[in-house]
Amino acid sequence: MGYAILRTQKLKSGIAVRRSMAHAFREQETPNADASRTPDNTHIGAADIEEALAKFNARLPEKVRKNGVLAIEYLVTASPEDMKGKTRQQQDDYFRDALKWVEHKHGQANVVYAGIHRDEMTPHMYVYVVPIDTKGKLNCRAFLGGADALRQMQTEFAKEVGHQHGLERGVEGSRARHTSIQQYYARVNEATPRTPGIDVPDAKLLEGKETYGKRVAQSVLDQIKPEFASLQAKAAHADLAQRQAVAAEKGRQDAELRFAQRERLLQLEREKVAAKEKQLDLFRTLVANGGDKLVEFQTKLRQHYEKLRDKKNPDKQVQR
Repeated sequence: MGYAILRTQKLKSGIAVRRSMAHAFREQETPNADASRTPDNTHIGAADIEEALAKFNARLPEKVRKNGVLAIEYLVTASPEDMKGKTRQQQDDYFRDALKWVEHKHGQANVVYAGIHRDEMTPHMYVYVVPIDTKGKLNCRAFLGGADALRQMQTEFAKEVGHQHGLERGVEGSRARHTSIQQYYARVNEATPRTPGIDVPDAKLLEGKETYGKRVAQSVLDQIKPEFASLQAKAAHADLAQRQAVAAEKGRQDAELRFAQRERLLQLEREKVAAKEKQLDLFRTLVANGGDKLVEFQTKLRQHYEKLRDKKNPDKQVQR
C-alpha cells in the first residue's frame, strides 16, 4: 500500500500568489512538463489566471496584516508508483474526495481555485485557499499552527481520504523531514540520469581475446572520460558551493554577534548619558535654588543696611 501525500505552502504576498498560479496555468516556462500532455490538465473554479486572481482578491478581507498569510497552496498526490498504477478515473476520484476534504476544512467559499497537472512525472492536484477563520479574519495559524496541527492534519487526511483509495499515512513520528511543495516538485520531476551511449568496437580478424578485451576496455574508458570529467567538475562545483554557503553562514553569524556586541555597548553608553542627564538636572535645580537664596540674602542685607543708616541719621529718617 502506497502513501497519501499532502503538502502545504504559505503564500504571503500577491506576487507569490500570481507566481504560483502562473505555474499552475502554465503561463511560464515549465521545463519538467510535457507540453504535448498539457491539454490533459484540469482547471476547477477558474478558466485562466486572471479569473483565479480575481476570485482570490475578492475573497480577501479589507484589512490584511503586513506579515499575514494570504493563501495556502495545498498539493495532493500519492507515491509515484501508486499514482501511475491508478486509472484516470481512479485518480480523478481520489482528487475529487481530496478537494471535498479541503473544502470541508476551510469552507467551500474560501477555496478559490484548484487544478490537476497530468503533464508532469506524477499526476497531482493543487488547491488555493484563502485561510479565513470563523470570525472572518485571515488566520493561517488556526489551520496550520504548529507541528501538532500538521501531524493531526496528515492523520485526518489519510484516514478520511487516503484509506478509501488504497493509500495509508506516512510513518508518524519518523525522522523524515517535511518537504515543501517546491522541494516535492523538484524530487518527483527529477529526470533519470542519462546513461552514456557506448560504442563497442568490432573484433579484428585474427585478433586474440586478450587484445580485443583491452581494446574494448580502452575504448570504453575513452568514451566515458568526458562524462566522468563533467561529473567530477559538477561535484567540485557543488562542494565549492557548499563550502561557500557554510562560510557565508558563519560570516552572517559573526556579523550578528558583532552587531549584538555593538548594541550592548551602545546601550551602556545610553545608560551613561541618561545618568549624566540626571546629574545635570539635579545641578540645574541646585543652581536655580541657589539663585533664589542669593536674591533673598541680598534683599535682607539691603534692608539691614538701611536700618543701620536710619539709626545713625534720625533727622533724615524724619525728613523722609
